[in-house]
Amino acid sequence: MSLVVKPHHPWRTRLLTLLISLALLLASWSLFEYGRFSAGYDSSEADQIQNVWEDKKSELEDSISQLRAEKAILERASQIERQAYGELDETLRQLQAEILELNGELAFYRGIVSPRDAARGLRLQSINMEVNGQPNGYRYKIILTQVLKNDRVAYGRLSFSVEGTLNGTSTTLRLSQLTEKSVKELNYRFKYFQSLEGNIQLPEGFQPMRVRVKVFPRGRNQDEIVKTINWPIKETTTDVGKQEETETNSAN
Repeated sequence: MSLVVKPHHPWRTRLLTLLISLALLLASWSLFEYGRFSAGYDSSEADQIQNVWEDKKSELEDSISQLRAEKAILERASQIERQAYGELDETLRQLQAEILELNGELAFYRGIVSPRDAARGLRLQSINMEVNGQPNGYRYKIILTQVLKNDRVAYGRLSFSVEGTLNGTSTTLRLSQLTEKSVKELNYRFKYFQSLEGNIQLPEGFQPMRVRVKVFPRGRNQDEIVKTINWPIKETTTDVGKQEETETNSAN
């Protein structure tokens, strides 16, 4: 038996394998490019088209950014405009409320300076009843006047009652039954006008229908004033024919 010694060079095998792989890769790429060329594909033209599309894309992105900025500006302007309109509406409502209030005051002072029934002297100018935020609670405001040409001081007392139904039964509640301090009457003393104000509280289950106010003047030739106004009550002047009310005068 004889031994044969052969030289061993593993790096040569690896180098040969690498060269074969590169040759195959180059051949494949050449075949791919030849196929594209045969099909009419121009790589330089494709690069130009790609550059054009990239530029177009950049322009569109810039346009989108600009439109977004303009949209934000328009939305902000619209918000400011809506806020301005809201403030304007609120100002108009306030002005209208002030005008109504001034008209009411003007009618009130006209009633003092030149009332239609000036010969009567003492007048029950207005009655107002509005909620005061308490359960079944109301705040009343009653204004008495007399003409300016009358230099005498008017004084006397006033009372009122609320007519309605309590659990289906007709009931009349006097002022003393509606106030915590059980006030029976209100005293007045003035030369031109006076406002009498206070709070009342209706019983639970009571349905108001009317308010009856009685004025008892003191002095000579002074008549009692009785006025009944339907519920709900809104502030009104005592011009005859402009209220839902009944009025009777009787000798004191």
